[in-house]
Amino acid sequence: MRHVTNIFGEGDLYDESDLGDNISCVCAACMSIYSEYLSWANHTIKTLTGDPSKSNELIVLGCQVTDLAVLNDLTVLEGIIDRYPNNKKIYIGGCLGKRFDIPLPDGVLRLDNIRKDRQPIVDKSMVMYIPPFWIRSIFDPKTNRSQGYLFRDSYPLRIGAGCQNKCIYCTIRETRGDFYEIHPDDETVNEFSANDNIVLIADSPTANQIFEWCHVAIDMNKKISLRNVEPNVICENRCWNIITDMAKKGLLDTIHIPIQSTNDEVLRDMGRGTMPVFDILTFLIPSMKKAGVFTATNIIIDYKNYPNSMDVYNIFDYVSYNPYWNNVWDIDKAKNRYNYYLGGRQFKNKYPKLIEE
Repeated sequence: MRHVTNIFGEGDLYDESDLGDNISCVCAACMSIYSEYLSWANHTIKTLTGDPSKSNELIVLGCQVTDLAVLNDLTVLEGIIDRYPNNKKIYIGGCLGKRFDIPLPDGVLRLDNIRKDRQPIVDKSMVMYIPPFWIRSIFDPKTNRSQGYLFRDSYPLRIGAGCQNKCIYCTIRETRGDFYEIHPDDETVNEFSANDNIVLIADSPTANQIFEWCHVAIDMNKKISLRNVEPNVICENRCWNIITDMAKKGLLDTIHIPIQSTNDEVLRDMGRGTMPVFDILTFLIPSMKKAGVFTATNIIIDYKNYPNSMDVYNIFDYVSYNPYWNNVWDIDKAKNRYNYYLGGRQFKNKYPKLIEE
């Protein structure tokens, strides 16, 4: 455990050396956090269990991309505490762990990102995945392309972490740690070779990473998916060329490009380029769809008074949206926004059957 200071304040942050034995994990976070924990879980000698009711320590992997996600994390924590009062050590990991400005329920400890680079993921059963909170209908993960379930059935090949970009709205540089890359080598290429339905996992993959790993896929004649590839990265010539080549060869299954908006003013406010988004929408996506590649994106909605980019629903096969949040935590505002966007569900004990005894 160490005392940490960042832009959100200061507090104690625990790490893997502080963990005991008989650990379980519940995930309400993204694929990056999910796969990191799995890499550690598949490497550690500590005792793990997929059944939270049988664990001594329970880790919740949380998200803070919007206040709606934060509220969901806190609701999950409250449900766990209500079910297991005073008999478990509970940690909040993922990006929420470093948000010292957001109060946690009494007794919940903050856990740093834990991972083991170049560790193959053989067993996924050590993480209980919570259905996405924004899905209104009964969650049905029958396909890897159901809303809220994109890539969940894929093999997450970790190729790096962190981000070098400086988008105005994003806090990833604080919550995810220093940027680094995991390049193809004997260990990672063997992992690539041994698994199918691969999605490359990085918070924000670089053109160099895309170029390197697409060459590995071409050499092995193996289909892969790309996730979180920024428009400015794709528009670098070598990246654009190899992605289009992969699509023509039938080696690209799904490509996820978080364009965030189609509005020039919004993109400029967010510190993002406008021309890359134009090129993506005008040239790349039509060519991807022609080649049979499944296309996905994220957009920010309800920013100031700008119209929302609803045209993306006619362009991409899969669209996720994030209501704009200024990163200032206010639980009452979060509940009001949750009511507005998700129809007034109950917050406390939202997961009364999350963990069966």
